[in-house]
Amino acid sequence: MRLIFYVVVGVIILTLLRSVFEAVGKAFSGGSPSPAPPSSSAPGGQAPQSLKKDPVCGTFVSMATAMQKTKGGETYYFCSAACRDKF
Repeated sequence: MRLIFYVVVGVIILTLLRSVFEAVGKAFSGGSPSPAPPSSSAPGGQAPQSLKKDPVCGTFVSMATAMQKTKGGETYYFCSAACRDKF
């Protein structure tokens, strides 16, 4: 009976220590894990609204920093001038 008690207490202590070490690690590494790729974070594989897919290379780019080109009344977003010019 004592053995079971010691095993349970040991597991609890290890779990608490692991949580403490993870919290300390996050504090020293910047606090948050790296973001997931856009296609995996949105339902149905769609990119979030602030990101648009480059029609040439398929890279997701921020609407705020992307190169833009309007063609046929539709605005397209590109990761670089090279992709924009290829389009």
